[in-house]
Amino acid sequence: MGARSAGRPDTGVKAHTRAVVHPGGRLGELHCTPPLTVRRVRADRSDECALCLVGSAAGPLAGDELIAELTVEQGARATLTATGASIAQGRGGPAASMAWHLNIGAGAHLTADPGPLIVCEGSRVDVEIAISLAADSHLEWRELVVLGRSTDVTPGAATIGWDVTRAGRPLLRQSVDLTGPDWAHLIAGHRVLATALLTGPDVAARTVVHSRTSVAQQLDEHTVLLTVLGDSAAEVTRNLTALRAAS
Repeated sequence: MGARSAGRPDTGVKAHTRAVVHPGGRLGELHCTPPLTVRRVRADRSDECALCLVGSAAGPLAGDELIAELTVEQGARATLTATGASIAQGRGGPAASMAWHLNIGAGAHLTADPGPLIVCEGSRVDVEIAISLAADSHLEWRELVVLGRSTDVTPGAATIGWDVTRAGRPLLRQSVDLTGPDWAHLIAGHRVLATALLTGPDVAARTVVHSRTSVAQQLDEHTVLLTVLGDSAAEVTRNLTALRAAS
């Protein structure tokens, strides 16, 4: 990560990163503000734009307001990956916020895994995922939150909010609050929470209870929300992949 200090004054930084993907794998616009730095990388397909989130500075730190906006235009294809985890720090300071604003056009495809978010002891981060889909958009978005660097430390706190619309109509509105004294009951005592949203005309959505901590919930005919709990990022990632294959 970069040189910003977790002990700096609690003023925070405001960072807004924006990328626009055109059809044919063309990157039409890219504007980055650290720590939200996005780079184009080699894609598996000639008609696809592959983007990677890199750690250009520490964050999110206390008081930060980080917004990443990604538009995949009609008929375009894109992927988003990350070089590593984002680490929320800042003991005793104000909450940080991280927001993803996604606009996926008609017939467009986006597969995205922005990397784990590790919420360190004493920190709080509010995560917002706002997605606007066309009627036939294709999307796979993964979100992984780890409370605490290890099992022997007090975890930080987080909220995760989803606001997803398709063709202007609500598809998913969900909020998970892991900030209060009873947060452990919400995730059955585990410290890692993974969610994935899959949607598109080729998705045959159905509800599947793979285990007590691994569930696929049908939202509509072509949309499913996967939720997996566990005690390590590696375990949860494996189980999320297994649940996706079973759904």
